[in-house]
Amino acid sequence: MTPGQQDARARHLIDLTEEECWELVATRDVGRLAWQGSAGLTVVPVNYRAGGGEVLLRTAAYSAAARECDDSPVAFQVDAVEPTTRSGWSVLLRGRAHLDHVGPDDDVDTWPAGSRPLVVRIEATEVTGRRLPPAAGDPAR
Repeated sequence: MTPGQQDARARHLIDLTEEECWELVATRDVGRLAWQGSAGLTVVPVNYRAGGGEVLLRTAAYSAAARECDDSPVAFQVDAVEPTTRSGWSVLLRGRAHLDHVGPDDDVDTWPAGSRPLVVRIEATEVTGRRLPPAAGDPAR
């Protein structure tokens, strides 16, 4: 067993507060949307914007998310991992998705080209997260 593996085994996951979770989610641009659709469980990476207890993402009218997520339970996950320090964090939001046409306050910076005239608004009802800190003595800590 390497020293890094020994350090990793001695560390413990730290539960994050809801406020810490929202702060971390706001630092990223890409998360994963998960729902139960016609093809079974589906998880897709998406660009998003978070704030005010909700997550917004833009989608095309023909997308599976547009067809299957409206007024449905969904999960949304965001994380960051640092392989060199074997540390990171993960936040999981559970809630309900609602589909609507994009309004003036629904701007989300989407990376792929193409029209995305719909917004999926996820109203979070449960917010949980955990962090694994770097090992003691790690300069990245």
